[in-house]
Amino acid sequence: IQCEQSNCKFSPFHPASCKTPVCQRTCWQYLRYPERYSPNIDGYCPSCSQAMGHHYYYQ
Repeated sequence: IQCEQSNCKFSPFHPASCKTPVCQRTCWQYLRYPERYSPNIDGYCPSCSQAMGHHYYYQ
C-alpha cells in the first residue's frame, strides 16, 4: 500500500518539514477521537487502512 495522504507519516508525500510538535497536531498517527496525542499509535491512516481491506482504523 502506498498512501498518497500528506498527513500520514508512512506516505511518500509526508513533508520532511512535518516534525514534532507540528506532526503530533496534524498527522493521522497522532490523532484520534477526540484528537488527542497518543505515543503508542503506529498504524496506517484511514485511507491506507481502507485500501488494505480493513474496516476500522483504531480501536
